[in-house]
Amino acid sequence: MTVEELRKLIRKWDSEKTGDDSASAKSEYGIIFDQLEHHATKEWRVYLPAEHPDFNPSYIERLAAWIGNVAAETDQKLMLKYAARISFFSHDDFAALYRTAMDRDISRWVAMQISARLEPRGWQSFHTLVDREIHQHTWFCPITDSMDINEFYKVNHLKGVAHRPGFATLEMLATKAGNPNLQLAENVRHYISENRLQRIVLLEDIVGSGSQCLDAVRWAISNLGVPVLFVPLILCPNGVQALRNEEASSNGRLTIRPVIELRRCDLLGPERNEEHGWPIASDVEDLAQRTVENLGLSPSMAFGYRETGCSLSTFTNTPNNSLPIIHHSNGKQWAPLFPRVFRD
Repeated sequence: MTVEELRKLIRKWDSEKTGDDSASAKSEYGIIFDQLEHHATKEWRVYLPAEHPDFNPSYIERLAAWIGNVAAETDQKLMLKYAARISFFSHDDFAALYRTAMDRDISRWVAMQISARLEPRGWQSFHTLVDREIHQHTWFCPITDSMDINEFYKVNHLKGVAHRPGFATLEMLATKAGNPNLQLAENVRHYISENRLQRIVLLEDIVGSGSQCLDAVRWAISNLGVPVLFVPLILCPNGVQALRNEEASSNGRLTIRPVIELRRCDLLGPERNEEHGWPIASDVEDLAQRTVENLGLSPSMAFGYRETGCSLSTFTNTPNNSLPIIHHSNGKQWAPLFPRVFRD
């Protein structure tokens, strides 16, 4: 489906709902399309995987092709409504998440670590003390390369530590490689000591079940001898309990502070746990199950990795715990709205 064909359909749907066939008459369909078109030329303009020649960099053109995946107009209307429910985190949004993580969660944790108090010395002394601890004695590292640690450092004007390794890679090399590096933990402890680091902040952009992060977090708190703060920028409900359990069993060595914590009512599929969600939640769940075979996937994958059921994308990629109808590409059978680049 082309954009012009979609516009024509939307005018038809609007006239059927309003009883007015003039071009200016709009119902919810025309209003949704106008909102999406506005975002398409503003904060949603850049989606890096769609910059590849195999895909279309224009969101609104991808939207038309995506809605054209289904033939029934009831499904096409539903997909337009669903498009407005998909959370897209732009580059500007991530800059805001980086600042919020630092100003709200990390600064508070560091202040607690050093028992800093506003009184009796006042705000300026408190700020100077916490700022020094952040810049000189705190190590900020990613779990995986999904987290752009370089941008995090720049947005927050951090300095003091030159190396920022991914801890999932460190843990893999130390424990899981064909020839595990038993000396690696000692080398990292030496680096921490040499740079007078007192604590570690680990960050990840999106955490679903937590399975991909927990091994790295456990390795850090078990081997490196300093307290660890883990900050998921976006944390899904099915990862909350696993991380809280790890925090509770760490004897104070681990603290979990998500910036955004999704609710079950934000999800689709089994993880929604029948909580009251969007007005269209049940209809989208039905659509996802009916169309999953068109994507060349098994029915168990209708709601993404571990059936998490997210409806989100970021400007760098779409996580595999979002619904495949959003991101999966299956040749000419299914055109994705946000084509995903797979790690494996």
